[in-house]
Amino acid sequence: MKKIFSFLLTTVLLAGMAACGNPSEKLLKAQIESGEKACPISMGMAGKISAMSYDEAGKTVDFTVTLNKDVSDIKDFQADPEAAKTTLRMSLQKGDLKKLLEMMKDAGAGLTVTYRNKGSEGEFTVGFTADEIKDMVDNPMSEKDADQVMLSSQIRMEKKKIPYRIADGLTITGIEDNGRNLVYVCAVDEDDYDLDEMGNAKEELKGNMRKMMRDRAMRRQAEVLASLDKGFEYKYVGSKSGKEVTVGFTPAELKEISGARGHK
Repeated sequence: MKKIFSFLLTTVLLAGMAACGNPSEKLLKAQIESGEKACPISMGMAGKISAMSYDEAGKTVDFTVTLNKDVSDIKDFQADPEAAKTTLRMSLQKGDLKKLLEMMKDAGAGLTVTYRNKGSEGEFTVGFTADEIKDMVDNPMSEKDADQVMLSSQIRMEKKKIPYRIADGLTITGIEDNGRNLVYVCAVDEDDYDLDEMGNAKEELKGNMRKMMRDRAMRRQAEVLASLDKGFEYKYVGSKSGKEVTVGFTPAELKEISGARGHK
């Protein structure tokens, strides 16, 4: 698998850069050139980094990101530019990108990211000045704030898919963060299910959901919710009677499921 950046630059290269010009800027430029050769670089389901470059005149790192429209869409970014910028800020403070951010600070460089939808026209650009990059490095987003951004992003993506069927007679019709819990609303076809029987079998339903949470993505969701002291609920609503059956997990239960330690 391609890696975004290799930070194992030799001391010989560092010494050579120090001999002329701004060594930090030259180091950053060399790193971006290395990354450009590795493009396209997978970002998982979200899409891929299709190009990167360094503008010496403007002292700006430029990324082009091609989105998987089934997961992300530039229209969402255009509708809420600040949310897009906050999400990007969170992404830049993890792993190799965090190391790149530190290199940009040392070089006094800014960043521009241009998002494009795969297979269609249109783009959305978001950027950070050199001063904003410095502020991100000096005052990093807390883990709790990053988890809240991640949760908000997940909710936005889920809402794009709604409604969707999870089984015969069961359809997800809503999702919300009510402050205490992340709540999924599931419409139940009462020709297939009896809400009274579901109500009497809540512990069995909860046990089945606990098994589902062995999935890596579900465990990560449980960890994020526990860190924010939020619970998780599935609200089953009868299609005819309007009856409701709620199956939920407390923050403590989610913490146990995920093995999360929480934020101090």
